[in-house]
Amino acid sequence: MNFNLNPVFQAPGLDEKVDLHFIAFVNVEGDLYELDGRKPFPIAHGKTTEDSFLEDAAEVCKKFMARDPQELRFTVVALSKA
Repeated sequence: MNFNLNPVFQAPGLDEKVDLHFIAFVNVEGDLYELDGRKPFPIAHGKTTEDSFLEDAAEVCKKFMARDPQELRFTVVALSKA
């Protein structure tokens, strides 16, 4: 199946409003970055450490959630070393 030709599998344009999509948080040399494919570059959210990364990312998520407290459609997944 060629996913590129099937409109069901095509990504929306960058100018289209999309509420539900994936972002990721990463620690790059002590800085917390948000990676969002709908934005033209990584968004810096301040300093972080290996020990505080989860809490720091959670604080950013809380700010996102505060924008629309009635919106309940979100999921958070943490990937870490075993």
